Amino acid sequence: MHLHRVKSSAALLLAALSLAALLAPGAAQAEFGTTNFQLLQGFNFNDNQLGYNTAGGGMTTLTVNHFSTWAYGDNFAFVDFYRGKFLDLADAPTGNRAIAYAEWHPRLFLNKVGLPTVSFIKNWGLAGELNGTSGFYALLAGVGFDFAIPGFQVAGLNLYYRDAFVAAAPQQYTSTWQISPFWDVPFKIGPTAWNFTGFVDVTTDHDKKIDIMAQPQLLLDVGNFAGVPGKVSVGVEWYVHRYENFDIPPLGLTGGAKTVSAPQVMIQWTPYTQFVP
Repeated sequence: MHLHRVKSSAALLLAALSLAALLAPGAAQAEFGTTNFQLLQGFNFNDNQLGYNTAGGGMTTLTVNHFSTWAYGDNFAFVDFYRGKFLDLADAPTGNRAIAYAEWHPRLFLNKVGLPTVSFIKNWGLAGELNGTSGFYALLAGVGFDFAIPGFQVAGLNLYYRDAFVAAAPQQYTSTWQISPFWDVPFKIGPTAWNFTGFVDVTTDHDKKIDIMAQPQLLLDVGNFAGVPGKVSVGVEWYVHRYENFDIPPLGLTGGAKTVSAPQVMIQWTPYTQFVP
């Protein structure tokens, strides 16, 4: 019953955020919106917990990102399409060559509806998240903050109660917490324009031990050299995942801490950006 109530509460919060975005009169029109496509080629992918475990470590990713704001909140969503020669939990070859993964992050800012805030907190309110792929889903509900920090275009933090299902885990259902800081820092070096962005997710797994996922990106705006800044960027993303491996003796898995460190080269194309005065 407890797990059912947690799922129901998370689902109700996410539904409320969705309805607010769709039904608020005149406010659902995006004040700012941007969509980009990212193509990444990665190396050293041996993450057998999340399934990003390939023969030779190579993995190609196509990501579609969308972010938009409205009068009372914001939305962020992405879909990843992975391509590689995937292995199973015990590093044995499979016939799987593709994986799709998606997330949606709606937020409703309470300061936008009249509640007070303080100078260094630009926005605060309710935050939700939905994550899903084959054999996995997570429902998250909590609070989110945007901070005013000099030099940061974006600096935020979401705090969640997290309910997850992992088909391959010994304990398939996990109710826990998650802390998710994220950032976006534009800067210039001489005539070059750069962007340092990313996130860190800190939570606990089926074993109640700390799980850390980070994906920082460093991008050079090459479109800037052609007079079209913000359209095409190239750079690197670093996939880092620290976790406690599954303990499944019949598969030869005996647990233990593991760190996956996978560098990726990438190109990003941003065909769409909208501003509404």
